[in-house]
Amino acid sequence: MRKFGMKKLLMGTTAVTTLVASGYLMYREMVGGQRPLPTPKKNSYALITGASSGIGAEFARQLAALGYNLLLTARRGGKLAALAAELQTAHGITAEVITADLAQSDDVAQLESRIADLNLAVLVNNAGFGTTGGLLASDLEAQMAMLNVHITATMRLCRAALPGMTERGGGTIINVSSISAFFPSAGDVNYPASKAYLNVFSQALQAEVLASGIVVQALCPGFTVTEFHDTDNMTDFDREKVPSVLWMTAAEVVSTSLHSLNPNRVICIPGRRYQLMVAGVKSGPTALILKIARKFRQRVR
Repeated sequence: MRKFGMKKLLMGTTAVTTLVASGYLMYREMVGGQRPLPTPKKNSYALITGASSGIGAEFARQLAALGYNLLLTARRGGKLAALAAELQTAHGITAEVITADLAQSDDVAQLESRIADLNLAVLVNNAGFGTTGGLLASDLEAQMAMLNVHITATMRLCRAALPGMTERGGGTIINVSSISAFFPSAGDVNYPASKAYLNVFSQALQAEVLASGIVVQALCPGFTVTEFHDTDNMTDFDREKVPSVLWMTAAEVVSTSLHSLNPNRVICIPGRRYQLMVAGVKSGPTALILKIARKFRQRVR
């Protein structure tokens, strides 16, 4: 009996040690080789979608502080205009506003046309939203709109940005994904699926544009204090069920992103806890970790 108990203890210790070691190595890989953005030229612009609040608004604030002119887009024109005025006054930059719904093809086309005339140095594809409920229970139009925003609009805006960035010999593209890309679960199947697409798309795109000096990042934040969970589509979400240690601020997420740009490390996961969780899925007892993650996600709905 003692022999059996010792064997289990050794196996458990080995598994934990392996997980911690692999997690540490992945942590180093995720945060190593940080490269801050280059100093912007006088007419350099950053385009940020979903810029009216949360992570998008924080990208606007931090990029404006670095001296980038801004093209801000979202559905809420009033909030965009207020943010643009704030940042122009604070940093002496130019901030342009285009009200657009990226689920609509014509609105995406409007941005594509504007990109062609810009000295676009940074593209941040941040627009997005989530839904709750199973595939059959969720509204089909809402699901299609989400996929259009997360996948189709992101692809089109990246494609529109490439000619100018290539001609100028460089640029930065940040596609805002999610930690959920690594933890698929029942209840909102298209959200993690669309975010997994963004990860793969970003990695493949980086391989394509490497010789052009363009850096591509897939930013995968975990729970972030924003308005994301306050929309009508997320009425079943309960913030109180998420441990406080898992929440990050938008400022922390964006700062990590802007200081982790590296063509050799496309996936950026802010927060060591989240990095270790993903490391465990990739190299540890995957089935167990996924089971725990799925139970947790079901709890917070």
